[in-house]
Amino acid sequence: MPVQPHADYLHQTLQFLTAIGIPYQLTSASVTSFLPGVKIVNGGLLINPAQIISAGDLLHEAGHLACLPPSHRSLANDNIADSVGEAHTYEMGVILWSVLAADHLQLPLREVFHDQGYKDEASWLLQEFTEGNYIGLPLLQWMGIVAHGTSITEHGAMPTVLRWLRA
Repeated sequence: MPVQPHADYLHQTLQFLTAIGIPYQLTSASVTSFLPGVKIVNGGLLINPAQIISAGDLLHEAGHLACLPPSHRSLANDNIADSVGEAHTYEMGVILWSVLAADHLQLPLREVFHDQGYKDEASWLLQEFTEGNYIGLPLLQWMGIVAHGTSITEHGAMPTVLRWLRA
């Protein structure tokens, strides 16, 4: 049985999404997608809080929207590759974006890399990011989302975020 996310983490994450301009809609209807309880619909997130495993899953899906060029964002739906094209999936950048957002919100990285996520690679990804191996960094630098320097945070030296949404 899936574990419900910590209520404070969910609340913080929703406030963050509002603050950075990623639209979402809460629903009590079942939301079926890649991740339980969250689905990309027309450039926003459809969220059933009762189905969510982790606030990190919301961050991951939001990261897909954040990494898209603005002209593609509103076209995005559940399967990014099908809705806006394979070239715009940016999975490695999305994973790093999720880590940076979790760090910004002071959520544990385990909230992003929980045991039920990332196709059994969550532990490996957690170790990589904990050790400062920022998979996806060149992609987010190219997008102008992060700077070429780092800043010190609770999780150590992290890439410096310039903006949360690709311009």
